[in-house]
Amino acid sequence: MPSVRFGFDARAAFLDPHRGFGRVTRCLADALLDEAPGEIVVFVPHGAVVPARWYPRAAAIVHLSRPRRAAFLTDGPAWAWTLRRHGVHALHLPAWGVPPGVGVPVVATFHDATPFRFPAPPSAWARHRLRSAARSLRRAELVHAVSAHARAELLATTTVRPERILVRHWGVGLPFSPAPSPATPKHVLFVGGVEVHKNLAVVLRAFADPAAAALPPLLVTGAAGPVRELAGRVVPGLPPERLSSVATPDDEALVELYRHALALVVPSKNEGFGLPTLEAMACGSPVLAARAGALPEVCGEAAELLDPDDPVAWRNALLALAAGPERRARRIAAGLERAATLTWPRTARGLLELYRAAARRPSARI
Repeated sequence: MPSVRFGFDARAAFLDPHRGFGRVTRCLADALLDEAPGEIVVFVPHGAVVPARWYPRAAAIVHLSRPRRAAFLTDGPAWAWTLRRHGVHALHLPAWGVPPGVGVPVVATFHDATPFRFPAPPSAWARHRLRSAARSLRRAELVHAVSAHARAELLATTTVRPERILVRHWGVGLPFSPAPSPATPKHVLFVGGVEVHKNLAVVLRAFADPAAAALPPLLVTGAAGPVRELAGRVVPGLPPERLSSVATPDDEALVELYRHALALVVPSKNEGFGLPTLEAMACGSPVLAARAGALPEVCGEAAELLDPDDPVAWRNALLALAAGPERRARRIAAGLERAATLTWPRTARGLLELYRAAARRPSARI
């Protein structure tokens, strides 16, 4: 038996499978089990159907009836009781904050400070809970920030000490890969919701320009209903055939959407990481991203960075890709090169360093 065991809270992979939290949690669990077989105790919701390949590599798979998601008043004692039965040297909580009284060193992930900066989600109570989750990170032994931008946001909005916040980027891996042969562009792709900070409106305005008629239609995933309402408010004259939407696809369907995109557009005004940019690059799609948040950090020089408030710039960048196959090919090559440097095994190795450091630290939790 390994001399150390680390707990990993994988509940988001089952409770929010199509959202960012859930998708990265699933990928990270896979990578951790590959990098540290026999060392990871994986905590999953009661009754969850766990991937068969996890069992031989995990130290244990523990089905939880409690703790519950983000139940800050009761989760701490529930974790303490659970961890006495399934001892670990450190626990990684990647999604919903850190309740008091967990009883072992915690590594907690911070994604972004969007709830502090933008009026979404609309419920004041929901915003309060998200802010409370961010502030609860001061209870962690170490905080994993998903980007240097996220780290800066955490320092600006909470009292977590700088030396306790360490950056480890997310990654990408299968099934996100390029098509066996070049795919014909069928659409311009937007992946995400219609929250204010996602800034879909700037792309809708770009498509409303008559010059954009030469572009393939805009396809939006993840906001199949609200996108029509947003388009009706922002660009009421946009022809229906220029905009389509689909509900959140599974990974295999999303790969095909990336492969057939003229480009992925990411106009968001704040992202802690921006995982779709990396997925699109890995699939051979050029990326146009806002010069905002962590997007420049994640994309490096592989994406074309644009002003998030300038629809003309987005229109012109898309038209240049459509008219210039060589320009698009250069973007694809740069994206594939960038994606190859940010992988889930790399992320897992970096987080294992944090787990070991947290387990060695003298207790400094607040």
